[in-house]
Amino acid sequence: MFPSVIPAIHTGKACPVPRYGAEIQSRLIGRPPKTDWTPDVRSGVTIETRVTNNMANYLQTKAIVLSHRDMAEHDRLYTLYTEARGKLEVRVRGARKILSKLQPPLSSIAVVRVLIYEGRSRPLLIGIETAERLPLVASTLWRTQVASRFIRLVDISTRPGICDAEMFSLLRDGIHTAEHVAPKQTGALRDAFILQLLIHSGYKPELDHCVQCRHTSPSAFSAAHGGAVCVKCAATDPNAVAVCTADFDALRAHATVPLAATAILPASNLGAITQALLQHRLETAIWFPAVG
Repeated sequence: MFPSVIPAIHTGKACPVPRYGAEIQSRLIGRPPKTDWTPDVRSGVTIETRVTNNMANYLQTKAIVLSHRDMAEHDRLYTLYTEARGKLEVRVRGARKILSKLQPPLSSIAVVRVLIYEGRSRPLLIGIETAERLPLVASTLWRTQVASRFIRLVDISTRPGICDAEMFSLLRDGIHTAEHVAPKQTGALRDAFILQLLIHSGYKPELDHCVQCRHTSPSAFSAAHGGAVCVKCAATDPNAVAVCTADFDALRAHATVPLAATAILPASNLGAITQALLQHRLETAIWFPAVG
């Protein structure tokens, strides 16, 4: 609770303020208006939404931490992908201090529940708790690497201010599947995630006909042209990858199957195609660990 007094500027004494002056008081002291609860991560109290003043300025949602960067002397700016607002950058005061109570949930790969105060300036993170833990991802190096690559892909392929609950579900399913996937199925999970991410971002490759001439018997894949190409059109792209009918069937399966069901897919050999798509569409190449 914030005290209902404002220091007097001239006299040096504290003068009481009426109840309706809580908003003015909050602006003077540079803090959010008072609420009927204080998030106490030290004692493990769960986040509640009983906000009495300016309820519209508070946002409670699930999120996944994408990245962070330092700000000022003790603060950090965290980029979150939230279920309610999409990509959002928030300020965490004192996050660089050793005894920061908000730091541990923000440092792990997990689904967290956050409480954000949205004032006139940058959104401020004032409460956090871990909603879905991923202990195997935290304890296994190659699982951590796979999950972190998924998070990196979402970070570079999305923009702030676009609400997209389906993208959040895709990322959450990806890191959850990385916790239980068998080592030999890592390639299938990687290719399925990349294809579904690109399709959701508007870069769906053509797999049924030649992109250039609409021929019904494609024999190669061209990332520059945006999908399957025939023998004649493949000559126009020196980086086209020769593929067979079974590879096209595998691409269709990876693009539609739920990530949790990648265990039923055969071991994937589509790494060259998915990496070519990433390089051309997102202008980046993401390294994945070779396991299995």
